[in-house]
Amino acid sequence: MKQTIIHFIQDLLKNVNIPVNFLAPPYTSSPQLDKGLRDSLPETAYQSPFFSKWISGLETGTIYHLTDTFHCSYSLFCLPESHSFMICGPVLLEEITHETFLEIARNMNVREETHAILKNYYLHLPCFPAIFLYQNIFTTLGDYIWGKEKYNIQYIDFNVMDKWYESHKIHQAAFDASKIDKVNLPMIEIRYSLENQILDAIVKGNEQKALETASKLCTCFTPQGLIYDLRDYKNFTLALNTLMRKKVEEAGVHPMHIDLSSGQNVAQIEQIAQKEQCYHVMMQMIHTYCQLVNTYRRTDYSLLTQKIITYVTTDLSGDLSLKAMSERLSVNASYLSTLFKKEMGIPLTDYVNRQRMEQAKKLLIVTVLPVKTIAQECGISDVYYFNRLFKKVTGYTPKAYREGATREHEPLDTPPEAASIQNN
Repeated sequence: MKQTIIHFIQDLLKNVNIPVNFLAPPYTSSPQLDKGLRDSLPETAYQSPFFSKWISGLETGTIYHLTDTFHCSYSLFCLPESHSFMICGPVLLEEITHETFLEIARNMNVREETHAILKNYYLHLPCFPAIFLYQNIFTTLGDYIWGKEKYNIQYIDFNVMDKWYESHKIHQAAFDASKIDKVNLPMIEIRYSLENQILDAIVKGNEQKALETASKLCTCFTPQGLIYDLRDYKNFTLALNTLMRKKVEEAGVHPMHIDLSSGQNVAQIEQIAQKEQCYHVMMQMIHTYCQLVNTYRRTDYSLLTQKIITYVTTDLSGDLSLKAMSERLSVNASYLSTLFKKEMGIPLTDYVNRQRMEQAKKLLIVTVLPVKTIAQECGISDVYYFNRLFKKVTGYTPKAYREGATREHEPLDTPPEAASIQNN
C-alpha cells in the first residue's frame, strides 16, 4: 500500500513536471539532482562530501522542505523500511523577478558572461506558486505512510550543496561555453519533442492530444518562473503559430483558410497585455487549427477536386457552374465532371446545391434576412427557384423551416422523403 502511494505521488509530480529522484547510500550527489546547474556554472566547485554527510544525518519519519541558495525548493524523505531517499525538485515556489535574479547572481558571484546559463536554468524549471497546495501533497503522503501526527515536517535552508559559497571558496575556472549544453541540451530536446508531438496531433486533427501536450509544454518551457519582457512571450507564441499553420497546410487544408486564421492569431497575439494570456491564445490556436484540419482536410482527393471544394466553400454566392470551374482551372469540362463525380460520388451541380442549401439553413436560423436576400447570399438570384430547390432538399419551404427552427430552437430534421431525394 505504501509503495502504491509513493508511486502515485511520483507520477503526480512528474505530470506537473516536477523532477523525482531516488538516492541510495553512500548518497554521492548526482548533478541531475539540480539538473546539472552547479556542474555547468564555471564559478561553482560543488563538493559532494558535504551533501553526503548532511543527508546521512537526516531522521527517518520526517519530511524535509528545503530551499537552496538559488531559491529552488526540494522536498525529500527517507523511504519506509529503507535507507534510500525520495527527492522531489527542484521547483520554483515563487517567481524569480529580474531584481531577484540579479541579486542571486551577485551573491553567488555568477559572472555576467555566464548569466545565460542561470537564466535558462530558471526558464526551464517548473513553477508551482501555490505553495500550500504543493506542501499539502506531501502532508497527505505522510498521513498515508506513517499515519496522522506520527511524522515530522521540517522547513530549512538548504545551503549544504553550496558549502563553497559559505566559506567563500569560489572556483574561478575558465569559462567554457560548451558547458552550457550540459544544462540546456536535455531541456531543449524535451521541448522540441513536445512541440513535435503538438504538431503531429494538429496534422491529424487530434485536438485533445494537442491540448494535453501543450499543457506540458507551457508548464515546463514557457518563461513562467522568470520575469521576461512581454515581447518574449509574444515572439514564442508567434513562432508556434507559424509552425502550426505549416502543419495544417501539410494536412491538405487550402492556404486560403489557413491564412485567414493565421492572420487573426497574429492580431490577437499582438493585442496581448499580460504574459498569462499567451497560454490561452496558444490553446485557442490549437483549437482553431485542429478545426481547420477536421473540416477542410482533402488529402484523399486529387488536387483538382480539392480546389473545387475550396472554391465552393469559400464563395457560395459566385459562379460555381461546371463551365466556370473548368475555365478557372484550365481543364476540360467533361474531364472535370467525370473526375469530381468519381471522387465525390455525386455530380458537381448536386454538390454545389447541397452546400448552398446548408448555408441557407444556417442563415434562416441565425439571421432575420429576407428569403430573397438569403437566396442571393447563396448564389441563387431567382427566389422562386431557390424556394423549390430548398423544399426539394429539406422537405420544407424556407419560411416553414425558419418558423419551425425558431420555435424548437434547433434545425428541423429532414423528412424521409427529402432524404431520399438527396440520396438520389
